[in-house]
Amino acid sequence: MVDEDYIKKIRQHIDRIDMVLITAMAERLSLMPEIAQYKKEKEIPIFDEVREVQIMDRLKKVAKENGLEEGFVEEIFLSVFNEAKRIQKEFMDKE
Repeated sequence: MVDEDYIKKIRQHIDRIDMVLITAMAERLSLMPEIAQYKKEKEIPIFDEVREVQIMDRLKKVAKENGLEEGFVEEIFLSVFNEAKRIQKEFMDKE
């Protein structure tokens, strides 16, 4: 039964990491209304291609340094960017 205890501990560790990831994502996305308000006041478009490219380049570099596939990180953060834009648009539309 040692093997079952071992995998249970690993899975518990994974579960804790999942909670950290979700909490960090929620914190990141909670800033979107504030960003949207600023963009609305300054008449800045929601989509900032230059900024997204800069962020993606930085994240892919960090991913590579940590042994992660750049494409994997790109896929995740494209989803994050899309959700951020959705939240900003929703905020701007209701204002």
